[in-house]
Amino acid sequence: MYKALIVDDEIYAVLGIKSGVNWEALQVSEVYEAYNMRDAIKVFERTNIDIMICDIEMPKGNGIELLEWVNEKSPDTETIFLTAHSNFDFMKRAIQLDGFDYLLKPIEFDVLQSTISKALQSIQHELELNRLREQYQPSYALWSRKKTLIADKFWNDLFTQRIVCTPANAANLLEDHELPLHEQSKILPIMISVETWTREFSVRDEEMMEYAIRKAASEMLLSDQKGEVIQTKQGVNVVVAYMEEDRLVNEQELVRRCEAYIQSCKQYFYCEISCYIGEVTTLYEAQHIYNKLLEMEYNNMHKSNQVYSLQQFHMKPITLKFTEFSAWTILIEQGKLEEMEKEIKRCMTALRSDSRLSAGIVRAFYQDFQQMIHYILHKNGLTSHELFLHTDGVSQEVIPRSIEELQAIALHKVSVICHYLHRNESIIQRVQCFIADHLYDPITREQLASYVHLNPAYLSRLFKREVGDSITDYILHERMKLANELIRNTKLPISDIAKSLGYTNFSYFSKMYKKVYQATPQHVRRQYA
Repeated sequence: MYKALIVDDEIYAVLGIKSGVNWEALQVSEVYEAYNMRDAIKVFERTNIDIMICDIEMPKGNGIELLEWVNEKSPDTETIFLTAHSNFDFMKRAIQLDGFDYLLKPIEFDVLQSTISKALQSIQHELELNRLREQYQPSYALWSRKKTLIADKFWNDLFTQRIVCTPANAANLLEDHELPLHEQSKILPIMISVETWTREFSVRDEEMMEYAIRKAASEMLLSDQKGEVIQTKQGVNVVVAYMEEDRLVNEQELVRRCEAYIQSCKQYFYCEISCYIGEVTTLYEAQHIYNKLLEMEYNNMHKSNQVYSLQQFHMKPITLKFTEFSAWTILIEQGKLEEMEKEIKRCMTALRSDSRLSAGIVRAFYQDFQQMIHYILHKNGLTSHELFLHTDGVSQEVIPRSIEELQAIALHKVSVICHYLHRNESIIQRVQCFIADHLYDPITREQLASYVHLNPAYLSRLFKREVGDSITDYILHERMKLANELIRNTKLPISDIAKSLGYTNFSYFSKMYKKVYQATPQHVRRQYA
């Protein structure tokens, strides 16, 4: 429960607010009254106050002077100012002192109640962050110093094929990495995909939240079962459950655990996630199952807060027994032509050496390759006829009759598509251009992912790896950059600039601007006036 203080030199204003707000609905248990700065300070000296509703123009010390004192003595208190005059000097100083918001008299009680509710939510959010910092700070610091733990390194290297585990070397690898497994051990990988954060976090807070998510996965998904929870170097969170025969978890129980875990992450860690459950496998097939989980996430374009099973998941994209066409799709869409050409030549060499090779197999491979090509073109609003008629001067399809013809056609088509899709811009550049064109509009990560036809979690990792900032931080900096230009070079009211960029709460806009430029908008405007 919270405590509130109403400060106003007009007794009827105090009584009106006290009776006009539904304090019980706001979970405010005690409401104190003060009629000047001196009385308000006495209240603060007796008890902790969560939220202060304060008139600005008062005798014996105005609201601004009181806020200066409160910021020093009770920095966790949120303040909402009331004023009968839209005096910009007062408002400017209130914003500089980090006041939560200000409202003009006469007060509409539903607006006041809504503002108080937002302020209390801000308090609760900060309390939760502080609790998480206190809870995870010691272990987070230890984790930060020991990121390259032996077990983490083993699974990272195994999933990314830096090491290959075979019956011949398994015993030595397990012994070298001090893992409680043997050559015939079975594991169950579960991938945790962070789809979106529902709060704005700094980079450090986001890292800490990710660490908290992995700690919670260890407690809720592994429970009393042995295993590891790691984050790969690509930023993918994976639970590796060691499947001991006497402690096997049935599928229904595992799904139930995942569902409870998803809800806990949503409630306590401010994120929406999905869990992708793999199949029980040997160490020798672990990398293959891991790639399948990545493929599941990549092809899941819309749904979050869900549990998916590899056994039940029916993927629409291309599948082929000859190779991993989903991986080829990613390489093409990322414009990695050189890697793609190597993959095609490697695959052709493998086909050429296969004793089962026949004209029928060549045709089957070509048909599935064409299916991949049409899939990529369709996602990008193109047709095979349009693209290859423009580049070849012919529209008819030539069916290859040999490996050499198949390789030549595949290399040609991949080259044409890569150069067309990436002739001017990469996926990240397309996202950045979209953001630049829509700075005045609300922008969501899901909207950006849909624009470039990528899974939201995959796009987030790709964007952060390429740009160095999260999508949220990048949008914030671009908006503040535009705001800064308008503040410095125009005479537009700062409040109008804030509203045009989607910030209806002027105090919040000021905070975000100060976060980027270490100065308030008003201070910058005065410098360039």
